[in-house]
Amino acid sequence: MEHKKVIFSLMAATVVFAGVLFLGLSKIDPRGASSIIFAGITAAMLLFFWGLLGTLLLSHRTWRRKNRPLAMSLRQASIFSILVVLALYMQRFDLLTWWDIVIMVGVAVLLELFFIGNEEIKV
Repeated sequence: MEHKKVIFSLMAATVVFAGVLFLGLSKIDPRGASSIIFAGITAAMLLFFWGLLGTLLLSHRTWRRKNRPLAMSLRQASIFSILVVLALYMQRFDLLTWWDIVIMVGVAVLLELFFIGNEEIKV
């Protein structure tokens, strides 16, 4: 299959960013760190979730034999990983409520519908 190399590459990247995230969170207190270190930990968390969700989405589509492009899986993983990291930070500062989640998921769905609509117009 053509996606097997991509799946293994995403799995390797996920393991690397999981290690970076683990080291960052075990050695550094994000609340007391400088803004550069805080941004680095956030980027590692975002890339970890992106790799994890991208691997899961692409593996599921390969297993189900859906001939969807790779870019669609990675785009959806990007949107969902941003959602997860944003929700984690909102939860950390006690700002996350059920309607915040509904709004974020609604924006993510509308964004994905926009991209799907643009792809169909170009075809």
